[in-house]
Amino acid sequence: MISINDSKTRVIIFGQHAWNTLGQIRSFGELGLRPDVVWVKGDLVVPSKSKYINQFHIVDSFEDGLNCIKHEYTDRNYSYVISTDSDVVVSLFDLHYDELKERFYFFNASQQGRLNQFLPKHAQYQLAKKYGLKVPKTEIVKKGFLPHDLNYPIITKTIDSFTRNWKDNYVICHSEQELLDAYKLINQDNLLLQEFIEKKNEVAIEGISIKQGEDIYIPVQGEYIRVEPGGYGSWKRNEIYHLGEEMRDKIQQIIKEIKFSGVFEMEFLKDKNDNLYFLEINFRHTQYNHALADMGVNMSKLLLEGFLNNYLCVDNLIIKSPHIVMNERRDFDTYIRTNKISLRSWLSDIRKTDSFYIYDRYDRYPFYDYIFSLIKGHISLFFRKIRIIK
Repeated sequence: MISINDSKTRVIIFGQHAWNTLGQIRSFGELGLRPDVVWVKGDLVVPSKSKYINQFHIVDSFEDGLNCIKHEYTDRNYSYVISTDSDVVVSLFDLHYDELKERFYFFNASQQGRLNQFLPKHAQYQLAKKYGLKVPKTEIVKKGFLPHDLNYPIITKTIDSFTRNWKDNYVICHSEQELLDAYKLINQDNLLLQEFIEKKNEVAIEGISIKQGEDIYIPVQGEYIRVEPGGYGSWKRNEIYHLGEEMRDKIQQIIKEIKFSGVFEMEFLKDKNDNLYFLEINFRHTQYNHALADMGVNMSKLLLEGFLNNYLCVDNLIIKSPHIVMNERRDFDTYIRTNKISLRSWLSDIRKTDSFYIYDRYDRYPFYDYIFSLIKGHISLFFRKIRIIK
């Protein structure tokens, strides 16, 4: 058995989302591993201040990041494990699978190009229906065209979740005219139209798969504590998975057909009658990865052990459930800046929260750096306004 603390194991995080990447850095760092980070420019915040980082490479594009990895990590005496928060990275490595598989461990579907077949939502919907999951009625259309068999209201979505600014194309349309008006703002030629189901909540199931789905572990599920109509939550309750063996078996059958190895998340919409409708699979770490580690389920540790030893060792895990996690930046903007809840109430929510995206008492410099960047931004805005007035 290869130890994850073996001096010949190197971890590379290839990321683009600040808090997701930061969570992975902390999850690996708390294992005694100092990961290297390949960071693609774009996010307003750069997670480079963590005490756990070994090297931090900043690149201009995903292709540059891939080239950096291929040229920087060439010592065949090392085992290189690549972790990511990005669908784009997953897609890119899948397209270079044959070239990379002998030198690196990474999320994959066992053959070049296979995982890309299952990244589009419509392909995932077909697979979900095949194995008995409820799926909202869906059609794929060219922008400007009307649906054939959907009743309003409907939702517009991008076909691929790694489309840039994909959330801008998410629009709820209550009539044909609203759909035509939405098309004027949407920047994609092909779209997915879906029946609108009134959302009570969302359920996210966190899992990991090794050996192409033969060995699978689903420890945790989560729901939002506060849900915005038509939006995304930022305060979440995670707890031990309890949706039953039938659901678990369906998930495993889907993962086995894809032949996926790596960390994944499967998302469901919960309607007012508590029915679950399949939404999508994310073949990557999510923003909750460090919260899961705080619960006692360090997906980064399981990923390393699974890749290096080709099996999942989960017998001795002790899961602390429930566990509350907050995206404090988004939650503050959503509820305090808009006066939806009082500061006193929000601070009470903070005291109920176990994990945060930015703040961590053992790794505080990223939080201080974020606060400094906010202050710097406000000062810069203040002087710009003064110049305009003059």
